[in-house]
Amino acid sequence: MSIKAGDFVASDDNEATLTVERIEGDLALCTWFVDGDVDGERQEAWLPLATLTLL
Repeated sequence: MSIKAGDFVASDDNEATLTVERIEGDLALCTWFVDGDVDGERQEAWLPLATLTLL
């Protein structure tokens, strides 16, 4: 099963559950909340698809 926008994923480098916002080539724009707190600061980063695990 391939990862697509809207999926929830995990990364070995980040303990948070990440949300895939967009995919471009081999990269996924992922967002998450610091410390898993939805009232906390929202982060985002482009991550290689190969490093992500679909939840």
